[in-house]
Amino acid sequence: MKQFGRKAIIIAMIALVLGGSDLFAQKITHITMGTAGVSGTNYPTGLAMCAIWNKAIPGIKAVAIATGGSPHNIDLLRTKDADIAQVRSLEAWRATNGIAPYPEKMPWIRAITGGLFMDVFQVVASKSSGIKSVADFKGKRIAVGPVGSGGEVDARETLAAYGLTYKDMKVSFVEFSQGIEMLQDGLVDGAILGLAMGSAGMMELLLDGKVQLIPITDAALANLKKVNPTYTKANIPADTYPHQPAPVPTVGTPPDVIMARADMDADLVYKMTKAVYENIAEVQKVSALLKQFTPNLVLPDDQMLIPYHPGARKYFVEQGWLK
Repeated sequence: MKQFGRKAIIIAMIALVLGGSDLFAQKITHITMGTAGVSGTNYPTGLAMCAIWNKAIPGIKAVAIATGGSPHNIDLLRTKDADIAQVRSLEAWRATNGIAPYPEKMPWIRAITGGLFMDVFQVVASKSSGIKSVADFKGKRIAVGPVGSGGEVDARETLAAYGLTYKDMKVSFVEFSQGIEMLQDGLVDGAILGLAMGSAGMMELLLDGKVQLIPITDAALANLKKVNPTYTKANIPADTYPHQPAPVPTVGTPPDVIMARADMDADLVYKMTKAVYENIAEVQKVSALLKQFTPNLVLPDDQMLIPYHPGARKYFVEQGWLK
């Protein structure tokens, strides 16, 4: 009996040596997160969140990738080339309901966080161009975001609110970093680039005092609200940027959120949501804009433009943030 026991131990030890790595190997779940361009707020936000998940959740390997922004991210979720993504709520609502530029309804979009931050439209023009209003864009050289990007959709809707289309001006469809350079080099007169308020790119653009913010009027806001009633009146506070001593009237948009497909594993989503909110200070370090990222933007269900994922909702209910 003792001899049999010794043999069993020896066999077990050999198996451990030869196949131990398989016995104890942990299954790795790879997660790809869509963000936006590398120079904006979204990309470093994605890096920060992926770092939290990789540290807090065993078996997770999350990576953030640069993308073309919200519409691109939604398409990456659709094709399952991304698992999660930072998306503007308004774009998610459009996609869910099949509203242009989305050709079909995408009812599988879900939120795995509350709002990250509320944002605003930002319109700029060189002082030498003489542009004082968006109406003055007619006949000018204007930079907007890449075709189909969230910023480009903003630009189209803003121009339409003033009765303008791209045909009324010479338009360059460029990434915002290129748009900034074009303004600085005098290659365009104005821009609507979809940059987040307080972003480093906007700081750089307004640093030398040669470019100014252009207000969006109440009349234009009324026209925009006909397209989408979720738009609100907002201001870019005074001194948000260099050489900006007074607040600038503009349009507020619903918050950005982190999205996933409805079929993403609920337990995994619960763990990811929990990890982010338990380490929220790490995300807030990314940008002053993300100081808004608090449980206060975990909005009630009837105020969300798209539903919460069940895994995220479970965590929010546990915390008492949702009923």
